[in-house]
Order: sequence, then C-alpha cells, then structure tokens
Amino acid sequence: MATKKMTNDSFTPIGQVIEALVDQYRMSAAGGIVHLIRVWEAAVGSPIRDNAKPFAVNGALLLVHVSSSAWLHHLQFLKAELLERLNHGLAGQRIDDIKFKIGPM
Repeated sequence: MATKKMTNDSFTPIGQVIEALVDQYRMSAAGGIVHLIRVWEAAVGSPIRDNAKPFAVNGALLLVHVSSSAWLHHLQFLKAELLERLNHGLAGQRIDDIKFKIGPM
C-alpha cells in the first residue's frame, strides 16, 4: 500500500489561525487585543518583548506576564515610559496602568 507524503505547504500555522479568530471575535473600537499586542511589541522593542507579554486588559489596566522577578522589578522602573509609548500607538483606547506579574510566556 502506497502512503501519501504530506508537505508543509498544506498546513496553516496555528498562530495565524488563533490571530484570525481573536481578531474576529474580540474586536473593539481600537482594533482588538491583537492590535494592542502588536502596538506593545513595537513600543517596547527587544529584549522586553521577549520577556514581557500582554495577557489581559481590564478597563484601562493592562496585565503583562513577565518571565522572571528580575524583569518584573526592571519593568516597574520603566512603567511610565512604557505607558507613554503604548498609548502613543493606540488610537481610541487608553491604558492608564500596567500590572506586571510572573506568568506563562
């Protein structure tokens, strides 16, 4: 019996599927959580984006998961600057505070 070899061309990366679903079902006037994550990544740059990821939004409070207590401590000192950069990239939405918490990346 012959087996058919599958190629990677026939698969869609799960990240693209999840991003499309989140965009479709969690939209807000400001473009949804995916937009906020994109703005965060552009605003903070590397290596912060590798060690801190937006996790949830509650009103004007952004919860960000960080990779370690050292990053949590470091980002506390940068909070005001991060808020300014983040809000500069957000249209129609404003984040007033960021809470950092060690969590899954």
